[in-house]
Amino acid sequence: MMKMRRTIRLAAALLLPLLASTGCSRDEVLPMSAPAASTLVLRLSAASPDGGLAEASDAESVIHAVTACRFEAGRLQEVIPGVAAAGEGLYTFSTATPRGELRLVANGAGVEALGSLLPGVTTLAEFERLEASLGEMTREGLAMTGQLTLDAAEGAAGERAVTLRRSVARIDLRSREAGVEVHSVVIRRVADRGYLWEPLTPATPSSAARDELRRDYGDRPLTGAGETLLYLCEQTNDAMEIEVTVRFGGGWHRLRSTLPAAIRRNTVYTLEVRGHGAAAGIEVISGSWETGPGVESTPVAEGLIDVALSELPDDVRVNAACDTLYIPHTPSRLRVVLRGGAGSEVTVDGAVRGVEVTPQRLTRGLEQVAAVEVSSPLRVPGTKTGYVGLTLWRDGVTSGRVVLCFAAHPVRVEGELSFDDAGLCDFGRYIEGELARITLPEGMQLRLEFADGESRWMDLAGTEEGAWRLLGGWKPNDPTADGREQEGQLVITDAAGGHAERYTVRRRNWGLPVVKIGGEWWCKYNLRGNAKRFEDQVPIAGDPAADGALADHLIACDGVELLTLLGDQYQACSPEGLPLRHNGTAFYHEGMVSTTQNYGTLDPAEMAPCGYRIPDYDDYAFFTRNENYNIGGVGERTYTNAAGESITVRIQEREAEFLGHAYGTIAVYEFRSGDAVWVLAGLGHQWNTTAGSISPMMLLLATWGNASKTWVMEGYAAADRPGQNWIKFMAQNTTKTRLVRCVKTPVEYIYD
Repeated sequence: MMKMRRTIRLAAALLLPLLASTGCSRDEVLPMSAPAASTLVLRLSAASPDGGLAEASDAESVIHAVTACRFEAGRLQEVIPGVAAAGEGLYTFSTATPRGELRLVANGAGVEALGSLLPGVTTLAEFERLEASLGEMTREGLAMTGQLTLDAAEGAAGERAVTLRRSVARIDLRSREAGVEVHSVVIRRVADRGYLWEPLTPATPSSAARDELRRDYGDRPLTGAGETLLYLCEQTNDAMEIEVTVRFGGGWHRLRSTLPAAIRRNTVYTLEVRGHGAAAGIEVISGSWETGPGVESTPVAEGLIDVALSELPDDVRVNAACDTLYIPHTPSRLRVVLRGGAGSEVTVDGAVRGVEVTPQRLTRGLEQVAAVEVSSPLRVPGTKTGYVGLTLWRDGVTSGRVVLCFAAHPVRVEGELSFDDAGLCDFGRYIEGELARITLPEGMQLRLEFADGESRWMDLAGTEEGAWRLLGGWKPNDPTADGREQEGQLVITDAAGGHAERYTVRRRNWGLPVVKIGGEWWCKYNLRGNAKRFEDQVPIAGDPAADGALADHLIACDGVELLTLLGDQYQACSPEGLPLRHNGTAFYHEGMVSTTQNYGTLDPAEMAPCGYRIPDYDDYAFFTRNENYNIGGVGERTYTNAAGESITVRIQEREAEFLGHAYGTIAVYEFRSGDAVWVLAGLGHQWNTTAGSISPMMLLLATWGNASKTWVMEGYAAADRPGQNWIKFMAQNTTKTRLVRCVKTPVEYIYD
């Protein structure tokens, strides 16, 4: 399509649904007259659309506010606001002198020019030449005008009726025939301004610009229905043109028509779209939706596809009208030859990802005047139908149009999976769970393939609806989960297994050392560094206690390694860890702030690597009998938890030295349930931002699900309070730092 000089979208303010504004008027900005001695009572009503048969909606007839301008001897004397009275359509106007001529303007609060009226200065001729934009005349409902001659001898007695006429015209669109879809409407060279008051004959202000109004229906074309399309200012027709893009009979068509010589206010013009072969076109009906004189249009006849001279593969189809070409999702190369008159040129509008359309000029003497070379790659699953238009021009006027329709891939893909032009979906990160839902058409099959040595980290699970769920899996304690790339291929074939299409799915494989206890996969180590980054955590392949003897290792290792394994402290306002520091006098956690967020209300996955979460109440409750339970001192003992399961705990202590300074006693807690062993240890917590405000043996455990309470391991050195180490669920403020020990989020597919 040719590049438009200027295009404006249909403003939402022009559409019918927005006319239903409130019934209260806002304060007028017009100059007000002095209190009047006489009161006029007028019954106001909106005129029916010209032609007598068209109907107006309530929104098009409502009067939100009305102002009267009294002229005498050709000059404005008063500007009088109307006051709604009891009774439908009744308004009162107070006037000092009930004589002359009353000019009424309803719903004109948005018309800026009315603010320039000055009693004693503005003439009637100036008033009749007031201009307004289309937006101004539709902003507060539809602007309407009317007039009344006053007679001083009659005074203000009695009720008088005045009919108001709308200052704009209405354009309706109707497509009632079965199988006809309207996809877009363009009206060109539309005046953007008009006169508020009705002149003797329709006219267009010299200050008006000519614009293009467009209505696109997107993926919901208008079919078997009608609607109000837009409003226009009253204007003369200066080469105004209507162009409607429709689809019927299996093909695309562009229909054109013209509007009448003058677009009159208070008139309804209906664009009636028809789609029956040679009779296809638009009829412009004035004044009525059903009958009335019209202006006929005809569909564009030139610019059709010359099938005989075009080079089209067997799987490319041309519709019967030879104006639409259907290209499959498989790779295609073709040459499309168009017909047209001498001097015709072809332009390309629209684009489809990966498709190349190159126009060619042909020598004269043959019927064909233009051609295009088309190259279309394999369209990957998940792509939608795409369209490219070929428009044939002659002497600056469209003489034909062909639509190239590039088929969507028949396999529908929904979810996280999205392929690039090369058929690769590279997530570039760790991801698990449902990656996509894949729906196959009849006669196609789906399978997964993996290279030798690669785990089957993806799986396909069927659904009751017949679709396939592509699942990304997880392998506990996978030593290769170090950030390497994992790949697999999604293979689509026909029913016999042939015509295979292979698409690559890739992710980064990450994981943390875990142990399953209490029905949950618990991480073995506290988080450190950035809580979201796998790279900052203790890796599976680098687990110094992969054999399970973690508690003994923490007791025996040097202070440097111990500090690394105990992780950082955290506050809920940031995923960045707060490393332990010493200022020469005291320990503190660098970066601690006084105002933070709440782990209890934060998304539990917000402060953990992908696939892991902050534990909740029940997760930690497995290790205790109640919310205030003493598990004893140094040594080993067995107790029954709240769920009735047997837990054995072994508690050890060591004196820690970090950063060249004595830190104090820390405890290592080893919990055993069956064959599973889980170890808890940490740096305690810091309770405010002052250096030295650290409690080394009170571990505040980040807990999700409660805004005020958190689980705490309240430990005491055997030398201070022997036999006391308490697991408590208690209130703690959000400023205090927490250690973060994650659990694995549930995953549907676990692979070996």
